[in-house]
Amino acid sequence: MTQDNQRPSWVVLKFGGSSVSSLDDWNNIVQIVSDNLQQGYQVAVVHSAFKNVTNRLERLAQLAVNNEHQELLGELKDYHQTMASQLKLESSLLTPWLDSLEVSAKKVADSGMLTSKLRAELVAHGELLSSTLGAAFLEQQLSGDKKTQWIDARELFVSEVEVSNNINDQYLNAVCHPRPDHGLSEKWAEQHDVVLTQGFIASNEAGETVLLGREGSDTSASYVAALLEAKKLQIWTDVAGMYTTDPNKLSEAKKLEQVSYAQAFEMAEAGAKVLHPRCLSTVMPYHIPIEIKNTHQPLEAGTLINGEETDSRWVKSIAVKQNVPVMTLLLGRRGQQPETLQKVFTVFNELELGCELLASTKESLVMAVETSNSIHGEGILNELSVKLAEMCRSVLLSHSAIITLVGCKSSQALWHLLQIDAELPDQWLLLSHTSSDQHLSFLVSDDDALDILKLLHKHLIQ
Repeated sequence: MTQDNQRPSWVVLKFGGSSVSSLDDWNNIVQIVSDNLQQGYQVAVVHSAFKNVTNRLERLAQLAVNNEHQELLGELKDYHQTMASQLKLESSLLTPWLDSLEVSAKKVADSGMLTSKLRAELVAHGELLSSTLGAAFLEQQLSGDKKTQWIDARELFVSEVEVSNNINDQYLNAVCHPRPDHGLSEKWAEQHDVVLTQGFIASNEAGETVLLGREGSDTSASYVAALLEAKKLQIWTDVAGMYTTDPNKLSEAKKLEQVSYAQAFEMAEAGAKVLHPRCLSTVMPYHIPIEIKNTHQPLEAGTLINGEETDSRWVKSIAVKQNVPVMTLLLGRRGQQPETLQKVFTVFNELELGCELLASTKESLVMAVETSNSIHGEGILNELSVKLAEMCRSVLLSHSAIITLVGCKSSQALWHLLQIDAELPDQWLLLSHTSSDQHLSFLVSDDDALDILKLLHKHLIQ
């Protein structure tokens, strides 16, 4: 085995959609890549589809069911050809993927239905199109004899089917388990200065395209970092790090200079959108530090995520998830019987929906419904309610917000909460904490969520 100090030193740079969607963005990316090359790193770039393209492709897939997709397909073609022109690249580079996108849309139109498999195949074109232009631009702009190689992520990462996975998750929320490949690392380092691949996409054992879940490009970057056993992973986005809360929701949010893996994981799980939780669980075993940086302000200090734990008695951050569909199931005396619980989870699985058990009593269950990766429309929640009503005394559906306090033990967070000398809501819909005892979550009315967030941030963040 090659000694560690003789292995190539890789840095993985992940760029999100808001960081790859203009000529200015790509000029910044060229400078960031060049700086890392000058520091002696081999560079692996992972990037997303252009801004809002994934959402437009999702819409295209829905329209194709009724063969009403031609106008949007034309707009997407024009958009990518315009991007090629802005980057001074030949639009013919896009032709294979644009033709493939048209074929995928036709498959949906011909079948008259949108399966998880077809949705994954169609939506993956966003990353394939953008990365084709990205690799060509880097090859054109990097000085000297620097070589850039485009890599198809579907040839790198093959998903693993877990017993609990429904067909929807297998195609739209797939999971891979990459391991360090020193041979590949050395081969790439010998042949290329920069490799560029796609976020969000992988393949299954049958060679079909699968997706890694929404915001899955972070996960892809962590997979590449693990594969290469990189020295560091940098997440380049439109904010300069992780904050005490979402700065788009509260202007008083403060940037965090350093966060532990565990705290960052809790924040991501609780709804902090800067980082995907699966990204952290992939790099933690290899002690690969993560830096979160702002593509538009590359010199600004970001947030460092590593294994350094600091024992704190104060809340470090407050995350909020809004508009969460919550089902309260009143089951009567059958509530804790294994066969009843199995029937409930079977209904979710049959409808290809994810769920999270938030709380339970002898006679009731409170469950959050995960719909972001569902192939179904808004009516699926009504269908779910009807099916669950067949085994429950009653089913209550509401849209709530989950607010989570992260950074200290839940007992300490609760103590701080009780010290607030201000008007809090009369009814906390739920109060819970995890076995890790590192966060405290509660359910509130979605209408009150931002007011509560502002109040808690004022009193709990030091």
